[in-house]
Formats: sequence, structure tokens, C-alpha cells
Amino acid sequence: MLELRPDISAPGVIILAAMRGSYQLMSGTSMACPPVSAVTGLLKSVHPDWSPAMLKSAIVTTGIWALIDGQY
Repeated sequence: MLELRPDISAPGVIILAAMRGSYQLMSGTSMACPPVSAVTGLLKSVHPDWSPAMLKSAIVTTGIWALIDGQY
């Protein structure tokens, strides 16, 4: 059986998104992708010689737990 697990998670709730010439607050799994993509792009611009595995490792090993409503 194939097991999938998230290695990286990102906020996907109340994200300010551009929509048809204006901005709207949106939520959902597709809203979590832009922050991770932006971090990956920034890391790649500073370290162009890093492999995808090295980029993932940098993100995973430097992440912190988020405290939301007093819970992790």
C-alpha cells in the first residue's frame, strides 16, 4: 500500500489572492502552494547549485511548528 504524507505544510486559510482585477480573501489547499513555491524560488535564487532534494531539506529542517489558538 502506498502511503502519502506531507513533508511540508503551509497556511491555506485567509490568503489574500488576486482575482479578476481585484483582491479577495480565499481559503483552500490551492492557497497553500504559493508560499512554499515562493520560498523555494528564493532559496534557488540564492543557491542556484542546490538540487531539489537540498532545497526540500532546507525547507523541512528549518520549519517551525505554528501555534494556533494555543495548540500546535
